[in-house]
Amino acid sequence: MDARYATAASREDDARATTDIHMTHAPRLMNQLEQRVSEGLLAGEFPLAFQGIYDVSTGGLVRVEALIRWMHPDYGMLLPDAFLVALDHPLVALQLTYHVIDGACRALAHAQHAGQRVCPIAVNVPPRVVADEHFPATVMKIARLHGVEPDLLELELVETEDATRLLAAPPLTKPLREAGMRLAIDDFGTGYSSLALLSTIDVDTVKVAREMIDGVPDCPRASAVASGVLSMLERRNVAVVVEGVETRAVAHWLAQWPKVLAQGFFYARPTFDYADVPLQERCVA
Repeated sequence: MDARYATAASREDDARATTDIHMTHAPRLMNQLEQRVSEGLLAGEFPLAFQGIYDVSTGGLVRVEALIRWMHPDYGMLLPDAFLVALDHPLVALQLTYHVIDGACRALAHAQHAGQRVCPIAVNVPPRVVADEHFPATVMKIARLHGVEPDLLELELVETEDATRLLAAPPLTKPLREAGMRLAIDDFGTGYSSLALLSTIDVDTVKVAREMIDGVPDCPRASAVASGVLSMLERRNVAVVVEGVETRAVAHWLAQWPKVLAQGFFYARPTFDYADVPLQERCVA
């Protein structure tokens, strides 16, 4: 075997081993779905898809989100809604999280080795996993195994009560910051984060839930609410990503905020190859 491929294979084996650490004790037995997801992860049934996030003003690719899919041998491709309930089990949450981080780092490493431009990859992480004392060191180890800088990873925490508490606690986010990782809150506007918390949570990016732009730009009331939120976030000096941008009308409306980023089918659909994410898409400014 060529030494280059032997080294790459060794690194991938090491990365898989890394994802198994801290998983030797589970607090309860898995139910049928949890057990099946765990087995599917080990069997390679969960590939990553990648979707671009674009600058509304220029249409240029700014970052990428890693999305998990289940290629079920009986039911075909399943979206996360079909299996994310399995993350209620701590062992499955760890397995899935480290699987996604490993896959994101592998994609970045492959692009770097091919001489391609790389953008940071955002990965969704359950708050309970981020709060684990071993998490920062484990992510660093995975990144090092692939030769990837940790600042190319952005950890997205879905907006829940646990997430906002964690992000508002500097002692809990300090290890992640010291490791060089970026932090984001996902699905902002779905009910858990008060506006007051925006002044205290430690994040680089706020991802505005697609529900916040329902009715924009046709409904004056919906547009006024969304406009107020985006203007407030702009003053907060964080990156703002609007999810679920499906039409030119919405993209054009968002161009009022030149620093806003957008993600959605209007710009690009997910692809299973990081290299296939379009670098330049529609500019509507």
